[in-house]
Amino acid sequence: MACCVHHVEIGVKNGLCALKKLTNSFPFKVIATRQAEEFRQWVVRTGSAMFLLTEPLESRVSSESDVSWDRCLRNHEYISNWSENINQSTRSISKKKAVDSVFNIALEVKEVERMVERVARFGGKVVRPPRQVENEHGTVTYATVKSVVGNINHTLINSSEYSGVFLPGFKSESENVSVDMQSNHMLSHFDHVTYACPMGVSNQVLKWYEDCFGMERFLINSDEDRSEGFLVEGNDVGMRLMAMEYWKCAETGVSYPCAKVNSLKIVVAEPLPGQGPNQVETFLEQHDGPGVQHIGLHTGDIISSSQLLRDRGVVFLKPPPAYYSKLGKLAEIEKLGMDAKRLQECGVLVDDEADAGQHVENCNRMGVRYLLQMFTRPIFKEDTFFIEIIQRCGATGFGAGNIRALWRSVQAFLDEKTHVTAQKEEISSTEQKS
Repeated sequence: MACCVHHVEIGVKNGLCALKKLTNSFPFKVIATRQAEEFRQWVVRTGSAMFLLTEPLESRVSSESDVSWDRCLRNHEYISNWSENINQSTRSISKKKAVDSVFNIALEVKEVERMVERVARFGGKVVRPPRQVENEHGTVTYATVKSVVGNINHTLINSSEYSGVFLPGFKSESENVSVDMQSNHMLSHFDHVTYACPMGVSNQVLKWYEDCFGMERFLINSDEDRSEGFLVEGNDVGMRLMAMEYWKCAETGVSYPCAKVNSLKIVVAEPLPGQGPNQVETFLEQHDGPGVQHIGLHTGDIISSSQLLRDRGVVFLKPPPAYYSKLGKLAEIEKLGMDAKRLQECGVLVDDEADAGQHVENCNRMGVRYLLQMFTRPIFKEDTFFIEIIQRCGATGFGAGNIRALWRSVQAFLDEKTHVTAQKEEISSTEQKS
């Protein structure tokens, strides 16, 4: 299937360590590589989902040096500076501290030039103007623009005339890049991207994507207020969510070679006032600004995938035990014909969309739309990025009924980590005094 996302790029300080994690713990396979004096890169793939890992070589490129990054931009295709951060309040550009970071959501488009003209018309920053690159496998047209969100870039790519495994300039490392696409229970494609942003900027972010990319808002829940977003509030929970879809861009007159079934969804999360320290603010502090908090990867069989990933060493967040015993949730699980004990063992959350009155593909035999989801612990050293595994059975939302459980799962992990760190520091301090 076609997918609007061409690839997702991650800037890493230790490329081999990140590569080992993705290929050992997850079913990603190396399909292409590239190395230059200033950096080295690896492309890993599962299904149609591709991550590009980029490691700057410190002796050649410093995250603090504009000169060295400018040289990279001049001498090499596709390179972007992920240390450049946009302040959403002042629109000023600053340097963020060097932490591993998802910083480029590369999108497949039909008309690169037209898209860039639109971004520039609405005041967006064009990092690289449109250009063509070719090799023996064909031609690729691409450009790069700067998002209004933190250090995020969007490389816009038209690869319709290219038959290589990734992009010109990369060396193929695989004979059959689609080998794991034959199994529908594997991780098949990027489902959605979630940005963590400061308080009060969600509408600004949505407006930028509506203006520059022609994306359209959609409501996470039928009770959501269009101006306020979907509010998750409680004694220990406070978050605002707003969402938009990429496939609807075609309605604006800018054409994209993507199918609705695999369309990219973007979620914007921001903290609510008066909630005190929480996981969104933890991200903003450790990441030194807004950015990608998590990415959803779709699977056709979440139970099989969860077992596969656990066998590979992936550690998932544990939902609150009471989640599976609540009367409403238990009834929901039984209505779907699922085993609550098995779901709890796997740490899988369930959310139905029972308001779906019409026939929908991929729903259960009773015509109920639902989704299943689970979340890994943070992937990097800092608590700045995790992966969601999601199975959609006709559902189009994000598990509105699960958001509180997810919030508490993440918060419990962060609180436990903070406690353990404090204990270690106390022990170290005591040993030094003695």
